[in-house]
Amino acid sequence: MKHFLVEGEHLIASEELFSLLPQHIEFLQKGHDDGFLLFSGPDIAARGGIVVARAKTLPELEQFLSDEPFTKAKMMRSTR
Repeated sequence: MKHFLVEGEHLIASEELFSLLPQHIEFLQKGHDDGFLLFSGPDIAARGGIVVARAKTLPELEQFLSDEPFTKAKMMRSTR
């Protein structure tokens, strides 16, 4: 199992994300419950967030993150 640090960046104003916030929190909680996410949270400037995840491969991690609601709505992208 490998560990990955992923930084996400909002592509729109933070206020516009509120409509999907419940689904985003549900996605993160499921990731934690399933043991996929070790921790997650917003960055200090509220321009995005950071997660530390466990996965066997990078493609497995990318597949998991592709289901994140902000990402699916093209409101966020992974920057590293």
